[in-house]
Amino acid sequence: MKTFTQYLTESQKTYEFKVKFANCNPEEHMDCLEACFDKYGLDSVTKPKSLPINEESIDFPSMKNPEIWVMETILTYPVQSDVLRALISERTGISPACISVVPTNHPEELWRNGEGELRQYEKGASVLEEELPETTKEQKEASEGYAKKESILKELSPKAEIAGNESSDGATTNDLPEGTDSPVGSKQNAIPKAK
Repeated sequence: MKTFTQYLTESQKTYEFKVKFANCNPEEHMDCLEACFDKYGLDSVTKPKSLPINEESIDFPSMKNPEIWVMETILTYPVQSDVLRALISERTGISPACISVVPTNHPEELWRNGEGELRQYEKGASVLEEELPETTKEQKEASEGYAKKESILKELSPKAEIAGNESSDGATTNDLPEGTDSPVGSKQNAIPKAK
């Protein structure tokens, strides 16, 4: 049998992200970046690599000819990419428009790198056009039984039991005699005498 620590180390999950910066060299902010990643359990981080300059970038569509740096990080605590992006922007002072954080195995990232699977739409038979399956004998009997409203009402009617004496004559509290005193103001409180 495994010990708790063995089970815990085997179940440890990591979260990988690609962090991209446009027109801002992240090497100047490595201390701040490591502090940001350390908040979510930094496992490892790579040195920033500069990418070739392209006319347009998918990550930064509003920028023309951006200079892009990429770094990969592995975290041990789960975090959403938007939260990590906002934290990096806040701590480093870099505009959020110049930062892109994408999970490594994100389907869009895989598609960009040519590793993802492209799926073509294939027209198939509509489920609405298919014939319904044959009904069984039990289904027919149940359908006939529930077609009569009396059977449903019998099943749904509450089976309430009245607590009390079975020998009671059916008298209720409404049958008890009423008093003549008003509940408000008919009895005067005793006024204490002052010394």
